[in-house]
Amino acid sequence: MRCAIYARVSSKKDAQKDSLEHQISYALSLATQNSFTVVSQYIDDGISGVAKNKCIGLQSLLIDARQKKFDVIIAKSVSRLGRNTVENLQTAHEIESLGVRLILPEDNYDTETSTSRLMFNLKAVLAEEESAKLSDRIKIGLQASARNRIYKASLPAFGYMRDGLIRKLVLDEEYTPIIREIFNLYLYQDWGMYKISNYLIEKKVPTPRTISGGSNAGTLWHQSTVKKILTNIVYTGTLVQHREETVNFISKKRKQVAPDKQIITENAHPSIITMDEYNAVQEKMKNKGINRSNGQESLFAHIAVCADCGKGMVFRKDRRKTGAYICGGYVKHSKSFCSAHIIEKDTLLQVIKDDLRQLIADNVKLDKLYGAANEKANIQSSSYRKELANVTKRLNQLTKKFQILLQLYTDKIIDIVQFKTQNEHIQAEQARMSQRKIELEAMLENQKDTEQQLRAFKKQIDRFAQLDINDEQIVKQVLHGLIHKIQVHEGGSLTIHYNIALPLSAGA
Repeated sequence: MRCAIYARVSSKKDAQKDSLEHQISYALSLATQNSFTVVSQYIDDGISGVAKNKCIGLQSLLIDARQKKFDVIIAKSVSRLGRNTVENLQTAHEIESLGVRLILPEDNYDTETSTSRLMFNLKAVLAEEESAKLSDRIKIGLQASARNRIYKASLPAFGYMRDGLIRKLVLDEEYTPIIREIFNLYLYQDWGMYKISNYLIEKKVPTPRTISGGSNAGTLWHQSTVKKILTNIVYTGTLVQHREETVNFISKKRKQVAPDKQIITENAHPSIITMDEYNAVQEKMKNKGINRSNGQESLFAHIAVCADCGKGMVFRKDRRKTGAYICGGYVKHSKSFCSAHIIEKDTLLQVIKDDLRQLIADNVKLDKLYGAANEKANIQSSSYRKELANVTKRLNQLTKKFQILLQLYTDKIIDIVQFKTQNEHIQAEQARMSQRKIELEAMLENQKDTEQQLRAFKKQIDRFAQLDINDEQIVKQVLHGLIHKIQVHEGGSLTIHYNIALPLSAGA
């Protein structure tokens, strides 16, 4: 029988790693005793069973089980499948309903020989209870850390560093002046967040995410980043923790903790501003009503974009005679990011109307449009099929690679650590290749609808030919129905991308 092995540990601690090796070794031994051929191995290293959706190995196991890639699964115990009764039973039920044999040696459970699920259900309940106790212990530990003024956030606030010995915040002398300047500019100089963010960009001040080494670090300061600093009470030397807590350890749902039950510690670390300054900023921010919108959306919202930086074009009614569209990157970050790409609203609208009239009246242009769409679809289909063949070939190579690796381990040529390390690489690439295969198959399926899309596009063109495209509401329907994107170039020229075609250019 073809056999799959599943092993999981919930942390990266060495003891847990020993447990992982033990699980694999024991399962391989059991497979040998039963004359099973191990064809796949799925490992979740350092993944909590509570977060089942994050157990990539388990999810891959279930996907392959549905595809009948093996006949039997060996896992150490029910606690490896998750840590709450419902998920344990759901996983086991799905495996068994697929006709796959499930063996849990530690629980003395085997779907082929067990006559009752009583012991399995009992083990599932015990696993859930243990997870609940662990959740409570973690919660108590976090609260104790907060009372001891230990800073628990993953990244220190901008302007501070974490002292590695005492795990508390200390001043980052290089960037503390930036924090003082931000508060000073907003509170005393009456600068807005937009002006402050552009000022920091021009000074080439590194962003908070860049300094802390966080993910998605960028070079541009945003108004939201400035606001986050201005509303962070940590700069007064006050530490406010336990603002949220987990309501249910299974669902991981969290709730806000009432202010009187939060853990507030004054003078927990050196302050950069006073509490009076902080409160004055909050009051000023409240009164300013920053970034209020009138709820109106411009005609070209989500369609017109800057040809150079890709940001959406923003309408400003105070520019030119009737208002104009300007690059959103320029508006937000000034000339340090992009140029204005300004184009008057009436000019932009007229160019679009002229191009639509030409498209409606010119059958040659329409035929060219359809031909371009078909050609593009055929090129894409060919590219997708070629890539799909390569992905399928690579998946077969990875399967053979795993079988060779497994044989090396069985013959004791490599040890469990070497086996695990190599197998992790194989599994990671298999997951990427399998996901890409699904995407390619879906895209090829969508390509079959090209003829239908062309007919729908022509039907829309014919319908709009009978309408008055001088009516702004009708133009809006045309824009959102037929046009994918309008690129605005510096100087006012446009490139119109229709929904099914290659770009057609229009001069302004």
